[in-house]
Amino acid sequence: MSRNMAELRAGERGWVCALRLSPLRAAPLLRLGLFPGTEVQCLLRSPLGDPTAYRFRGTTVAVRREDAAGIDVMAERDANPMGWEEKQCAQS
Repeated sequence: MSRNMAELRAGERGWVCALRLSPLRAAPLLRLGLFPGTEVQCLLRSPLGDPTAYRFRGTTVAVRREDAAGIDVMAERDANPMGWEEKQCAQS
């Protein structure tokens, strides 16, 4: 079941399925290595709920809710226990 990254709860992990962002908003995240197949973990939300800290590829990045909502992920609990597969995102 594919969701957006903003829906991950603190401590929850998922895998990026697709970035539905404008090129201007996607470019910085792509340069950091956030592209389909990347494992991402929601670390914590700021006191007012925006932005949220996410960890991927050994980096912690604060992402605004608006941008996180444009990133489709498959949450760990929805993934195949044998490992992530790109086709799972497409089927959801």
